[in-house]
Amino acid sequence: MDVQEEPKPIPAYYCCYLLRSTVRHASLYIGSTPNPIRRLPQHNGDAKGGAKRTSRDKLRPWEIALVVEGFMSRVGALQFEWAWQHPEKSRHLLGDERELGSQSKAIINPKTEKAKPRASRSRRSLTAHLEDLHSLIRSTYFASWPLRIRFFRADVYRVWRIWNERVNLPLPETKTILDGDCPGQGSKEAAVGSINGLPVDYSKLKDYLEKSIFLLEDAEDLRCQVCRASVVPNTEQIVVCPETHCRGTNHILCLSKRFLEVAGDLYNLVPTSGACPTCEKAVSWPVMMQELSLRNRAEKDVRKILRRKEKRHGKELAKVSSSKEQAAAVREASAEPPQHSQDPGYTLPFNDSLLNDSWYEEVDIESDSEYGTQQNRSPPPPSRLEIVVEDSEWDDAEIIE
Repeated sequence: MDVQEEPKPIPAYYCCYLLRSTVRHASLYIGSTPNPIRRLPQHNGDAKGGAKRTSRDKLRPWEIALVVEGFMSRVGALQFEWAWQHPEKSRHLLGDERELGSQSKAIINPKTEKAKPRASRSRRSLTAHLEDLHSLIRSTYFASWPLRIRFFRADVYRVWRIWNERVNLPLPETKTILDGDCPGQGSKEAAVGSINGLPVDYSKLKDYLEKSIFLLEDAEDLRCQVCRASVVPNTEQIVVCPETHCRGTNHILCLSKRFLEVAGDLYNLVPTSGACPTCEKAVSWPVMMQELSLRNRAEKDVRKILRRKEKRHGKELAKVSSSKEQAAAVREASAEPPQHSQDPGYTLPFNDSLLNDSWYEEVDIESDSEYGTQQNRSPPPPSRLEIVVEDSEWDDAEIIE
């Protein structure tokens, strides 16, 4: 009897990527991973687990030219990766040759930005890979997914821009993010600088998680803002608005139906965004689903994330308190002494608040040093252990090329 696996939360990050040799730009590789920060050193031989096709030293080092991000599951990313790797076999690209016509018979030079005829239907050039990527993003199956292309190399983006301008159905600007060395970077919030800045963990959800858990712990007065019925977090799928100061809660089916109706997109089953019925601000449906799945399916991970947040918050408060104490000490030291302190008969009053919690340890140290008995002192208590969050359970996806 097979044991059914428990459902896993939506991964923190999952992407398909285009790898390019820095030694020979014509050598390209398509892959998928939940962690491109860890994956790139594997391709370059700096860590175990690289792909066989990228293991030749004469092609190393490799660089990630672009990533396609926004996948809500490992399966979805693997589907996209396979279609991108095998465009001649993928049903998502059938008929696209007729639609593009003679435009697909050209190769664009990234330096001169000029197109030249292509003798054969080679699918291994940079232009061909970007052409197939453009077609996949526009395909019926993937068009409704919240996918974005993040470019890290300016010459690769130039080829993409030229191709996007040549076709009859260009992609909206919201589908692309300029990063790395690409000129004219867009939103500063979207740009991360390099692949090392990609949000590959759940840190971005910690405030959202904390708010949702706190709000749903006492749900007696909470109602779905669509159907106006009470919400029961223990038995129902309840989504919470990601806006910090909004207390909006809704049944997942009620809110998804509302978003689809307002958008006039009744043919799809899953929305991409919508306006919160409570605060009326635009919210991302994938972000809400990611938080919901993490809250319901990964209780241990959620506790770790919140504990780490509390620990960081405690350290920040300690730093602030320490800086205030130092500032007060400086002000006190620079102040002029009172007149009565010059009186030889005056005795300073005892102030026990000047002693910290470990004042007795300092006395012991001084005494031990004086009498040479420091080696007999009891060892200090062990420092608190750091809480470390293990890598995502999606590591197995990285061996699938």
